Amino acid sequence: MFSPRRPHRLHRASLADRFNRYVRYYRVGLLLAATSVPCLGFLPLSSPLQETLFRAESGLFAQDPADFNVRADAAPLASRSYYDGAETIGRVGHEAILRRDILHQLKKFAHMQYLEEIKKLPEDVREAHREEYKKGILNQYLNNEEIFTQILDNHIRKLLFYNDYVVSRPKDQIEEQTKQLEGEFDAKMVPELKETFGCKTQKELEDYFEREIGSDYAQEKRIFMQQTLGELWMNYNLGEEDFDPTVVDLRRYYEANRDIYRVETRVRWQAMTVYFGRKRSKDEARRKIAHMGNAVQAESDPQRQEALFAEVCRVDSEDVFASKGGYRDWTERGSLRSQVVENAIFSEDLPVGALSRILEDENSLTIARIIERVPERIKAFSEVQEEVREKLIADRREAMRKTYEERLSKRFSIEIYAITPDEREKWFRSAERETESATGREIR
Repeated sequence: MFSPRRPHRLHRASLADRFNRYVRYYRVGLLLAATSVPCLGFLPLSSPLQETLFRAESGLFAQDPADFNVRADAAPLASRSYYDGAETIGRVGHEAILRRDILHQLKKFAHMQYLEEIKKLPEDVREAHREEYKKGILNQYLNNEEIFTQILDNHIRKLLFYNDYVVSRPKDQIEEQTKQLEGEFDAKMVPELKETFGCKTQKELEDYFEREIGSDYAQEKRIFMQQTLGELWMNYNLGEEDFDPTVVDLRRYYEANRDIYRVETRVRWQAMTVYFGRKRSKDEARRKIAHMGNAVQAESDPQRQEALFAEVCRVDSEDVFASKGGYRDWTERGSLRSQVVENAIFSEDLPVGALSRILEDENSLTIARIIERVPERIKAFSEVQEEVREKLIADRREAMRKTYEERLSKRFSIEIYAITPDEREKWFRSAERETESATGREIR
């Protein structure tokens, strides 16, 4: 897609290959954003704007405050516009940061969260609460300053990359590459969006964005194109250099970070439990579990004892694992509610294959039996050599990305206009009341 300025392997990949790689990150970052806020973008969100977005202070990517051009004396927000009536809340180089673009991403994020949450309701009550859920979640995210900050921070990063792309490529190449990417978007992303939102046709998808998300499909495509071109350009500039750490490098990192590869003690075990309380005294419970334990202890063969323990559990044990023969999966320290039981199963005083004493908890009595115990250890270098190699390569690439980002932040002026709480409140309230999309079509 891009003519190489220096030899490296990246230019060998086709546009389709690079697009497919990028689109996977896009799906995780946007279409699956509802699962957690950190999934929101493609880059790590250090939130450098966290303390500066809503005050006229400096400090985004620039090392020196003079490198960060914040217009504290800018005109009131309502009078600042870029095109089509969209307020401008800042500028990165030649590109405006539009209120509409930030709200589009915020609304889509909120809508993806809504789609996840509504699935958790029983089907018989889902329809009755659909509108209530949608409105509640939208209001929650429209008024969430942390998410707004993360979206804006991520958007600024993408605009930095896009600015560098636009000023670095001839106009005819930009037009050609944009056309190619539009074809990839229509072929790859549109089917994904249709499936996510349950739309069969292009018209249904466009109407869905306006009716359900309260935004515009054309805006979705424009933001995607802009961010994708910027991201691909960043990857091109970073390249895929032939950085291959030596064994000495790998060994040095391994020795300095041995604790990372520590494997905690694990046990696989069985347990039978009897409860006491209002319906049964502690003495009655003790007699019952002692009888159960003695029945198992009478069998001396380890294999037959394990099978007998499971059978007794299925018949007489009273916890949720009874039907499974009392079997527990691999367990590490800190994963059990009962400290008494945890201390017993991790104690060297309880050998593999032996039954524990009766363990008394707040309202239960338990007998445990260890099936297998793997002691704590540090993985050998040979086990983690490839993992260490990938880590060093990833760290190298991340350092290159940060250096590139810092260089761009000094090359392109970054302006964040002062946004008062009253202005933000006006934004969000107007977003909740919007009845027209960006195209002027009425939102039904």
